[in-house]
Amino acid sequence: MLKGGPTKPEIIGIALEKLDIKNNETFVDIGCGTGHVSLAAAKYTEKILAVDRRKTAIEAAQQNLKNAGVLHAVTLILGEAPDVLSPYKNVIDKAFIGGTANFKEVIELLIPRCRRIVLNAARLELAAEAIWRMKDVGIFDEALLINIAKGYELKGLTAFEPRNPVFMVVGTC
Repeated sequence: MLKGGPTKPEIIGIALEKLDIKNNETFVDIGCGTGHVSLAAAKYTEKILAVDRRKTAIEAAQQNLKNAGVLHAVTLILGEAPDVLSPYKNVIDKAFIGGTANFKEVIELLIPRCRRIVLNAARLELAAEAIWRMKDVGIFDEALLINIAKGYELKGLTAFEPRNPVFMVVGTC
């Protein structure tokens, strides 16, 4: 399993709702990891860029997208997002930032064209930095703290196991 693990389905659902991806829009999944966000986004558009700096992540995403039959909708890109996305900056409509490395530079790159950005962070300090950065450039819309608990059987009854909270920062450009 990749470090950071795949984005949980409940979080993906909230992120995609916030992004409101339309059929003709280009979506970028930054820090794509296993490709689960790109896979879910393929229900809305066939113009997806999936970026990760880890070769193992790109390989895992490629296999998952192929197995799901949506690899044709996704361009997989290996490299640091600020570097490899520069040629695409004028076509990106919506962006999910799941990998927070270089997120300040990524936000700067996305602002001229991208209409909506959702950034997920597992750490409070990174979420705070993302909020301040989005406020500085005038795109901050909202911040969410999402707590998910999954039910399981315990002695014939249902108990809940909490998952790590996720901070979601949303910007509208």
